[in-house]
Amino acid sequence: MRIKVPYTLNLLFPIIGWSLLCGAFAYVLILTIARFEDPAAKYAFQVMAPAFITLFCFLAILRYSGVGFWAGDDVRLINKNVSSKGIVSGLTTSEIKNTFNALEFIARSTTINVLASGLSVMVLVVLTEWINLAANFDLLIIVMGGAVALFFSCAFANFFCQQSMFAVIKDCRRILLERGERMEFSKLSGIGFKFYFLFFLPLFTVLIVLIASYPVSYNILVVSFIGLTMTFVIDRVLFIYLANSLAEMERFADELPKGERAVFTTGSLDKEIVSLADNLNGASEEIYTSQKELKKSQEEMKKRVDELEKFFELTINREIKMVELKKELNKLKGNVQEDDA
Repeated sequence: MRIKVPYTLNLLFPIIGWSLLCGAFAYVLILTIARFEDPAAKYAFQVMAPAFITLFCFLAILRYSGVGFWAGDDVRLINKNVSSKGIVSGLTTSEIKNTFNALEFIARSTTINVLASGLSVMVLVVLTEWINLAANFDLLIIVMGGAVALFFSCAFANFFCQQSMFAVIKDCRRILLERGERMEFSKLSGIGFKFYFLFFLPLFTVLIVLIASYPVSYNILVVSFIGLTMTFVIDRVLFIYLANSLAEMERFADELPKGERAVFTTGSLDKEIVSLADNLNGASEEIYTSQKELKKSQEEMKKRVDELEKFFELTINREIKMVELKKELNKLKGNVQEDDA
């Protein structure tokens, strides 16, 4: 018999796996670089760091599995209305809207939960080492190694959550739009937020190299700073370039329903965006042609109505007047007969 795994738990397992991998990397890095002159401090780190990581992973599994008070209403709602195949059929509009809001909340909160759990592990490990009289250098290495693991864990959680929920969120939006519901975007974060992940990726990569190559000379620090600054500038230029392409699409979408021929032009030299521009222009031309044909049909219909009204005036009204004249004639004949009598 196949066991049904809750949707949110399926979402969590890869994040936990990646976080454990990042934690193991930081664990080995710290043990390699830190001195741990006091054997008690080294033993405490070797035992307590994996224990704290395991504890928070267990708590995360409890929450996302929907068990007990650890799980919120959002997790229970998603596990009830979403399966591995997508949205459960037969849901009401209200249920789909609540499910969509819960998915949106989980996508945001998962990264925050990973960040909060990682920071908690770091604080607990540092306090444990401080109690065991670890050197300041060892504490610094623990913080730096933990920061590296925490960044890579949060980055993966953020992108993986949104990618995994992509199809389900798309279905929710499609169903709600088909049912005439308006979608609100006030809670969504801009794509610019992801730019910072793009910048911090080389930053933490350089940090790993600097930790591993300790002691670091002044020249290496200067070169690393210059390299990171150059990376930041390039990343920023790339983001502005992509943002301009998206802004062009938004302007095109605003012009499309005005009834005039809308043409999408782009300054991009990337084949994907140029191909998208061709497809959008093709769709725009079809919409424009359909609107013209619809307008022509409306004019022809109005002309036909006018002709029918004229026909009514010439025929129906004429028949009505003939009937009235006949009645009047019969009435006059009756009056004449009475006078003769």
